[in-house]
Amino acid sequence: DAMALGTAGFTAALAIDRLEQNGQLPGLGAMVVTGASGGVGSVAIDLLSAGGYEVVAMTRKKDATAYLERLGAASVSDYDDLISDKPLQSAQWGGAIDSVGGKVLAGLISSTRPWGNIASLGMAGSSECHTTVMPFILRGVSVLGITSANCPMERRVRVWQRLASDLFPRHLQQIVAGEIGLDDLPAMFERLLQGEHQGRFVVKIA
Repeated sequence: DAMALGTAGFTAALAIDRLEQNGQLPGLGAMVVTGASGGVGSVAIDLLSAGGYEVVAMTRKKDATAYLERLGAASVSDYDDLISDKPLQSAQWGGAIDSVGGKVLAGLISSTRPWGNIASLGMAGSSECHTTVMPFILRGVSVLGITSANCPMERRVRVWQRLASDLFPRHLQQIVAGEIGLDDLPAMFERLLQGEHQGRFVVKIA
């Protein structure tokens, strides 16, 4: 299970741990998960829905809808409605876990409800994020940086302990799409680059 969870599972749990510590609650509203069909997104949807959150999964993969709904997503959509040049949009979301960055992250910041939190943990779309201070000073929105590599040991141990208890994914066997060998890696890397994968794969060493 630890290998199936891997860095992606740990990162998703770390994001939720930080969101909770900063006051995120289901009552603040729906949580958006971007890059929803990937490893981090898949685990995040499972854990958030188990925690009582309404989860909106965002992906450009139209064929991933059934998979994401099985994990606990209440609805599935693409990113088009997020992207806007407005410094403040209608406050729709309680918060988010974002692995895309760029205009998607900027859109989340400008459309998150007062005192909502956004966990930023990836840049699949872009490493840039053009926004204004208005969501921060008018709505109290917080953006929380998530890094698994530099996580303090005390927090790391606590998050792994939670992954073994209250944050253990209910649908881990569905998130793990299969087991592959070392010889399969080049083809898998190509699928990753083309955005054709979903969930996680376990690599069998021997």
